[in-house]
Amino acid sequence: MTAPLRVHDNRVPVYYDGGARISAFRGVPPARGPEDWVGSLSRLPAAILPAGFPADTGVSRTAQGSLADLVAADPEGWLGAPLAKAYGGDPGLLVKLLDAGVRLPVHCHPTRDFAQRHLGSLFGKTEGWIVVDALPGAQVWLGMRDTVHRGDLLRWIEDQDTAAMIAAMNALTVSPGQVLYVPAGLPHAIGPGVFVIELQEPTSFSVLADYTAFGVDPDAATLGLGWDLALSCFDLGGYADRLDALLPAARPLGPGLRSLFAADADGYFRAWEARGDVTLPVASFAVVVVTGGAGSLLTGADRMPIARGDTLVVPASAGPLTFEDTVEAIVCLPPELP
Repeated sequence: MTAPLRVHDNRVPVYYDGGARISAFRGVPPARGPEDWVGSLSRLPAAILPAGFPADTGVSRTAQGSLADLVAADPEGWLGAPLAKAYGGDPGLLVKLLDAGVRLPVHCHPTRDFAQRHLGSLFGKTEGWIVVDALPGAQVWLGMRDTVHRGDLLRWIEDQDTAAMIAAMNALTVSPGQVLYVPAGLPHAIGPGVFVIELQEPTSFSVLADYTAFGVDPDAATLGLGWDLALSCFDLGGYADRLDALLPAARPLGPGLRSLFAADADGYFRAWEARGDVTLPVASFAVVVVTGGAGSLLTGADRMPIARGDTLVVPASAGPLTFEDTVEAIVCLPPELP
């Protein structure tokens, strides 16, 4: 495989509502589902897979078949030898289009260390958001304003006192183009009317402090670990005076190209924004989300027309990508290896 492949709408069933902005972005008829897993080799875990859905729900489909099957058949061609070896044929990356129709629950995700010790996983779930669209005044909540004691959080959870949880957090009004970094452990929630491209480690691990309103039971809310252990996932430190760490400034990489996340995120994922005529400096497995304009994507002798709403998966063997004309795109890349 030496050329990019288009991946189309890949909605995954989850416990909250939304999805209208995904359909509008893609220019497709309205469809249910607030999460579209893009260029995904990840499956929705069997424990939370609704009845009637296939076992590989979550894996992207291309004109050449399942992306997981394609990568398994040629891991070095798709991922490059170092990445194929590092994670056993997994790119270490999951990209989502996420459109919150309601406020998501207050929750956090385990770190890699916690996931390796308690969940049998190489990956935790550090993530980052690039806001594509947002209603005026739409908000997200990131981290606690001031340090919260474990006992207070446990009491809020026992009482399902969502108002107290939200009141203790940093509320941020967001707008298109904004970038937010969400390290594992950070309590957070996304408000209604926020549509993001989410880059994350390839797991579905979430510890939900706020769960009854979403029809989730305590066992699922704690990943089956119980609150004594699951509560240790939460970073309860105060972030009011260190929000800059969660609001990264872009790093220029050259004309028409910049890195949207700070270097701290490179070990988990990278997002490069390409605007206009630009050639990327490296060849890599990539997931491309075209956020604006129209033009062409060149790989070697192949030229593919692309426009806003298109999503593609790119094998490392395709060589460095070149964008032409008025295209604006987010190139989502795997973790930078040591």
